[in-house]
Amino acid sequence: AIFNNHEEVELKAIYRDPLHDFGFFKFDPALIKHTKLEEIALYPEGAKVGVDIRVIGNNAGQKVSILASSISLIDRNVPDMGEMTYGDSNTFYIQASTSGSGGSSGSPMINIAGQAVAIVSAGLTKTSTNFYLPLDRVKCALESIQAQTEFKRGTIQTTFQYRSYDEVRRLGVSETVENSVRHDVPGGVGMMVVRTVLPDGPGHIAGLEEGDVLYRISGKTVAHFVLLEELLDDSVDQTLDITVIRGNSSLDFKVHVQDLHALEPSQLLQVGGTTMTNLSFQLANYYRVPVSGVIANSLFCILEEASVVKPYLLKSINGKAVANITQVIEVIKTIGNNECVPVKYFHLSEYYNNCLIDGSIKISHLWNQMSLYTRNDNTGFWDMESIADLPPAREIEPTNVIFPVIKNADVAKLKDVVHSIVKVKCMIPIFIEGNVNRVNAGYGAIIDAERGLVVVGRETVASTACRITITIAGVAIIPAKLRFQHPTISYAIVQYDPKHIGTTQVQAIKISEKPLEAGNSIRMLAMSRYEMPVCLSAQVSNILPIETSFFEPPRWRSINVEVAQLDNPTATNYGFGII
Repeated sequence: AIFNNHEEVELKAIYRDPLHDFGFFKFDPALIKHTKLEEIALYPEGAKVGVDIRVIGNNAGQKVSILASSISLIDRNVPDMGEMTYGDSNTFYIQASTSGSGGSSGSPMINIAGQAVAIVSAGLTKTSTNFYLPLDRVKCALESIQAQTEFKRGTIQTTFQYRSYDEVRRLGVSETVENSVRHDVPGGVGMMVVRTVLPDGPGHIAGLEEGDVLYRISGKTVAHFVLLEELLDDSVDQTLDITVIRGNSSLDFKVHVQDLHALEPSQLLQVGGTTMTNLSFQLANYYRVPVSGVIANSLFCILEEASVVKPYLLKSINGKAVANITQVIEVIKTIGNNECVPVKYFHLSEYYNNCLIDGSIKISHLWNQMSLYTRNDNTGFWDMESIADLPPAREIEPTNVIFPVIKNADVAKLKDVVHSIVKVKCMIPIFIEGNVNRVNAGYGAIIDAERGLVVVGRETVASTACRITITIAGVAIIPAKLRFQHPTISYAIVQYDPKHIGTTQVQAIKISEKPLEAGNSIRMLAMSRYEMPVCLSAQVSNILPIETSFFEPPRWRSINVEVAQLDNPTATNYGFGII
């Protein structure tokens, strides 16, 4: 934390609320040498319509900005924060037009007495309206921390929304019930309605449904979020009697209250370049799915065929179902390094569409050590545990491939050259040397069949830290190693183990010692987008030096190089070719 006089002190994270938008840091006051510390009293009762307030923060990144306004609403429903992000629920939000433009999240809303009545949480980007979190639960959490007692948070995995009396009457609330609620909760303008019930949660198991109007809990009329949260937090691991209005009927349910902290991910697993956590209540609540399963924050590192980098929910790895981090660890402990195994997964938005995706992954323990991190609230850090005793890479069995019959007469004349072409795939586990792509793929040519040497362009093998595979005849996929990268010209040499291809009859191209000259008639053997060989005829129109453009961010490029220019414009459509 940096104080107004630029004095700096280290903070320790000691609490983050599993539902609402607040948390606590702690620092040692004895370390403060040059700042007079002042406390800001929390006064949630002071949030009332019409109260003049000031917001002291860093609006638009400007230090110590003070915005003035008045509270316009104190019973606004939670704003929608958008997809794949944090979303609050089961609370009112306070509304005021302070024209905040970001940078003041967490700043206090101060009344004329210098007390905090709310904290900045969100705002609308195209208007001057900002939203503030009431301090009722914040104050309760602070008092528990100061008393060194556990601050319990309860949930029935059900989200409520505040609706006015004229709306709840359409949902079946009778005049008698409305009069009773108005009498018990004076000043209120509505009741709470069930918005979502998560599958397999306590509310769903008990029988609550969306559209139910909350009436009473344990005999108390509940038409305000403050009382609702008090009852839930005081009843963790207990059962509450909940009465709702459904249609024209009053229904009673016994609902078990879960510990909300237990639904908050407290562990993360790093494996194969990706990070996995248990599915959080926040994401489950947004997508209306059960709070169960493992989220892979990016499968791109281990699932090379993934075209979009976004979180996925894993269903199974290597044919074994995974519902939590512990099960993922047990499955991965049985998988050898770089072993290809099947995986089933889907994006949370596709949960109800049954869009289960089948794929395969290769988990590399060479570049990424498998580690489990567990949050430690006593130290404010995450404790790291290295997971060892992983099985070694399995022996690769030789793959014998028979090349398909070439039916194109022109290509058939170059059969030996065709049998030298392989597909090269380069997976970059860490971004170094200015590279921006995780996976590069291209073609190369075998130049030494006995030693398994392949020449390939540097645009394919763009980094020295990489994992390389080659594919022969579109069938046999075997590992390879980088042996050489030219420092100024775009080619590299990779090597595979000839034992891995068995009796496959590959050929090595013969490299001509005669340089190309303008006017030479040539044939170019290229690979089409369908991975089929194509033969083109052309003439060398020119030999000329080229200057390659600079990259941003800076990375390797060819310099001091000449190229052969062909008169066949079709040749430029292919990214690979042998002349």
